[in-house]
Amino acid sequence: MLMRIALWGPLVVATLLVGAYIYVHKPLAPDATELLQVPLSEEDPSLNRVGDLKYLGGLDIPRMGQNIGGLSGLRWDAESERLLAITDDARWVWMVPVEEDGRLTGVTELEVGQLLSIYGEPLEGKQDGDSEALYRDEDGVWGVAFERHHRVMRYLNGLSKPPFETIFDPEGELEITEPNNGLESYAVGSQGHLMCAERLATQGRSNCNFYSYAEDRHTDFAVKPPEEVEALKGVPTDADALSDGTFLILFRSYSPAKGNTAAIVAYEPDGTRSEIATFLPPLTIDNFEGLAVREEGDRTFLYIVSDDNFSSSQRTLLMKFELLATPS
Repeated sequence: MLMRIALWGPLVVATLLVGAYIYVHKPLAPDATELLQVPLSEEDPSLNRVGDLKYLGGLDIPRMGQNIGGLSGLRWDAESERLLAITDDARWVWMVPVEEDGRLTGVTELEVGQLLSIYGEPLEGKQDGDSEALYRDEDGVWGVAFERHHRVMRYLNGLSKPPFETIFDPEGELEITEPNNGLESYAVGSQGHLMCAERLATQGRSNCNFYSYAEDRHTDFAVKPPEEVEALKGVPTDADALSDGTFLILFRSYSPAKGNTAAIVAYEPDGTRSEIATFLPPLTIDNFEGLAVREEGDRTFLYIVSDDNFSSSQRTLLMKFELLATPS
């Protein structure tokens, strides 16, 4: 079963179409809704640069009941030219970005489905269904990391089929002890896998683990955001890899006084660190938890998405950037 949605439209308004096949735990009623384009800065709508990133448009995607929202992981699938997201209530969301002259102007052909357990039953509830990190491994197989019940599931036959649990132990390898600060980032690069917990690195306790293909072993690895975000206790929430093996890591923080902040930091295969961009107010920011790399020829694009936690005070922002400089 499958739910198909289409969103497109002019600069401000989009129309929602609901197809005949439903595969969600709450059906989506037909309704007109608004898909808003957002500037990089509300105070300066002409601003199109932050750090080494050029802004190529962004969207405020409506929640549409309880069906679109809670997006916590993001990947670009070059084969189908679509974005794939997972939600923190165990659903997958495919979408096709609508772009004009390279700028993100809408999304269309949304497909939403439920992640299943190894027994073929829909995952429900926070304890078993809090999916947070999405990755595709070197064999082209999709994987999902969960927190609360900390584990990594590998979906050999696609995300609509039952998975297999992997041998990676997040609690043991990353010393995860808290239910809501689990494995938030899982990236697969040419040199190996990078997995990060949602916490700050401290002296004596790393927040990431790197599995090396060449050495066939796991090694603790500490990552940190720029100073402004680190001071606000910014933690890694997603990561993806460039084709040369460089990992890009998304950080975010929130405080009642400062609101949301975010940053993207690069780690090259030899461990060299560089800061790509720091997102501070008054830039357009929310609870960013998803990062996807899209490489086309000699150009690299990034998409980031925010998790609205199904809250009326938060938004689902999908934003597109071009990486202007190779991290070094």
